[in-house]
Amino acid sequence: MFDPSKSLEDNLLAFKAACENIDADCAKILFDNFEILKKRGPDRDARTIFNSRVKKALGALPDEEESA
Repeated sequence: MFDPSKSLEDNLLAFKAACENIDADCAKILFDNFEILKKRGPDRDARTIFNSRVKKALGALPDEEESA
């Protein structure tokens, strides 16, 4: 999927589209919070904040049984 001839932004857009095809809700959660990592780079606190927000958002999704 990663194409080294393309920019990071182009590769991220392709990755986002692929994620949306798999699970749109999870892709939205991931990319809604991705800016934390882009702004702060490889920072442990940034990863902790990102992981916490993603975990919280995933926990707020209805269970498969609830949505059926």
